Amino acid sequence: MNKIILATLFTLNSIIGGACKKEQPIGPDSYGDGQKTEVPAALQGKWMYGYFSMTEYWSQNPSEYIGNGFEMAIAFNFNANGTYEQYFTSRTASAGISTYHQSLSKGTVEINTADKTITTHAATAHYKQTKNGKTVENRDLNENEITKTIVYTYETGNEPNGIPAIYLKMNGTGNSLAFLRK
Repeated sequence: MNKIILATLFTLNSIIGGACKKEQPIGPDSYGDGQKTEVPAALQGKWMYGYFSMTEYWSQNPSEYIGNGFEMAIAFNFNANGTYEQYFTSRTASAGISTYHQSLSKGTVEINTADKTITTHAATAHYKQTKNGKTVENRDLNENEITKTIVYTYETGNEPNGIPAIYLKMNGTGNSLAFLRK
């Protein structure tokens, strides 16, 4: 239950502070000029956390599958040069409506290996929402809608199956989420 609550907190930060950029060129402007450090080799690359519920929904017509009750994935890509991308997607099925939220934020990142903290500084963000396959919202977020700075504490390790993981915890939360190397 605590992991679901923590995942929901990550979700809210991603929706409010994150986004999906429509074919925005990747360059210095899209990452901003926030504070950054080089990313240690052990933290570079793509890391993903995901969750889905065991609840499935079907329409009143049993041949029409509506979807899983709740699905969510959060991913980070930490680049060696101190930039990052944070991806978020979630899907809910309720009252016959399947809703997707997607976001992508880009910015700079500071890694403090002594304090075991990762601080993200979002520069750009884009958000998209669809309901039953139709786009409801698809836009860049305004400056006042972007959560500019988020601080995470982290530990590194391996999952029981040997996959490298970063265990991230937002400051003020009790449990960490296991982001697996992809």
